[in-house]
Amino acid sequence: MQQKISCHLIAGFLGAGKTHFIKQLTANKPINERWVILVNEVGQQSYPIDQLKAQNIAVKTVLGGCLCCTAGLPFRVALNEMIRDNKPDRIFIEPAGAGHLDNIKTLLTGQFYQPIINIAPTQCLLNTAHLNDATFSEHESYQQLIQQSDALLIYSGEGVKQAEVMAERFAKPLTILQSNKQDYRLLHAVD
Repeated sequence: MQQKISCHLIAGFLGAGKTHFIKQLTANKPINERWVILVNEVGQQSYPIDQLKAQNIAVKTVLGGCLCCTAGLPFRVALNEMIRDNKPDRIFIEPAGAGHLDNIKTLLTGQFYQPIINIAPTQCLLNTAHLNDATFSEHESYQQLIQQSDALLIYSGEGVKQAEVMAERFAKPLTILQSNKQDYRLLHAVD
């Protein structure tokens, strides 16, 4: 029997650092693994497609709305193509900032994907600017994103105290990222 594909949902509002975090993880990818990255929005950073391709990493962007709502069918088509064409060991899904994580998780744990995908705990990346701005931190969509995540992430620095408060408020574990190889350990929560 073929081993299930490890699937990582990396959530966070636009500008939280999702792309930066995934790019950081790619720097430590085992040479024998094939990875795919499915992106739902184009933020401030983009992926170096040619460089990643040389590392056995494929990237596909699904535009047109939230992965689970207006882009539901395009998301499934893109995911199916990425699995078929790349036969990945690991999938990263970077949903839109206000993505409905529960809907995406329901799809990935449903009868079609459940036999082939092993979904990792969903990580929600927080950032200092959002935590210090009540228009974000108190917004229903922001809080819903945190609630639907399994764990929270923040880069070390001045926002850690606010992130600790948010983690306690929503009873979520918090990992403080160090921007080094140590952060790669998060991938093995599902393996």
